[in-house]
Amino acid sequence: MLDKDTLLSHIHNEDDRLLGDFVLDKIRMVLDRKSTERTNFLNPHQRNVALSLIKQINGINYLEEGGYKKAERKRILVFPDYLFPDHIDSSISIIKVEGNFNFKEVTHKDFLGAILGLGIKREMVGDILVHDDYAQMIIAKEVFDFVKLNFKKVNEVPIEVIKIEKDDLVIPTRHTKEIPTTVASMRLDAVASSGFGDSRNKISRDIKNNRVKLNYKVVNDPASEVELGDLISIRNRGRVEVAEKRGLSNKGRIKLLLKRYT
Repeated sequence: MLDKDTLLSHIHNEDDRLLGDFVLDKIRMVLDRKSTERTNFLNPHQRNVALSLIKQINGINYLEEGGYKKAERKRILVFPDYLFPDHIDSSISIIKVEGNFNFKEVTHKDFLGAILGLGIKREMVGDILVHDDYAQMIIAKEVFDFVKLNFKKVNEVPIEVIKIEKDDLVIPTRHTKEIPTTVASMRLDAVASSGFGDSRNKISRDIKNNRVKLNYKVVNDPASEVELGDLISIRNRGRVEVAEKRGLSNKGRIKLLLKRYT
């Protein structure tokens, strides 16, 4: 019998506790039915919450599946520990979305909006890899047939949906800019201001308006503390990683190396 209260005692955020409760229900099903259970697509923070629980339970094993090793959004499959991970059926489908995009620029937002417009929930969609004249999308296996039948347009451009294999995925190159900087403190508004090149006042407004995420979670307090390795993202602006702390400057400011991904 799983003691939910004890297992969830280290989780205080309401959304994280709801996720934890869901994961523990999946674990109970695995233990009772000897079945394989799966989560929806989770971001890295959500997977950390889920795995903090999974790793405490004896008798189960797990694997993460997102289509490729560095996928941001992945599903977690939980199964009895006597099964081999290689024998677990895949929980994802990978599709190539082709269309005549030469005369109409389409973005990640367009592809995501189009598939969500079919009534599919966000947690059923993994990473979307956008290329010049097509996109590759990782989706939950259970919605593939519906997507194949109903996904017809992206931003008014007619499309064709083709199922492909993992080996056919083409991972776009990420553009990275290194930013050596100094900050007075490790407050979120100070670090984000340096990383995104905006004034601290503007960044503070964005934070208070729920436009900024810290490690994939919306944070609305400009004074939130940032640590080495943290990831800051602003909607439609990319991400900034706190890559290195390099001591103090002569004026006592904290020297950082930030990496901005666009």
